Amino acid sequence: MRRWVHPEKARYYQADLVEDLLGGWSVVTAWGGLGSRRGRMRTAWVATREEGMVRLAAIEKRRRQRGYRSIETQYLV
Repeated sequence: MRRWVHPEKARYYQADLVEDLLGGWSVVTAWGGLGSRRGRMRTAWVATREEGMVRLAAIEKRRRQRGYRSIETQYLV
């Protein structure tokens, strides 16, 4: 999972490439205000994992252009 934060606007954006049980791939994005319980989420199905990686790279480029900073995400194990 990739996560970006825009501290001046108190906004976040995150994206993840996930594989479903049948082997299909989708890019799941979520965004909203920091500290808010509201937000939005979108799922976009992609044909291949490579297409998903290209889409994630485009999202990252767009977030950086708009002033977001990447932050490390930690998974609970």
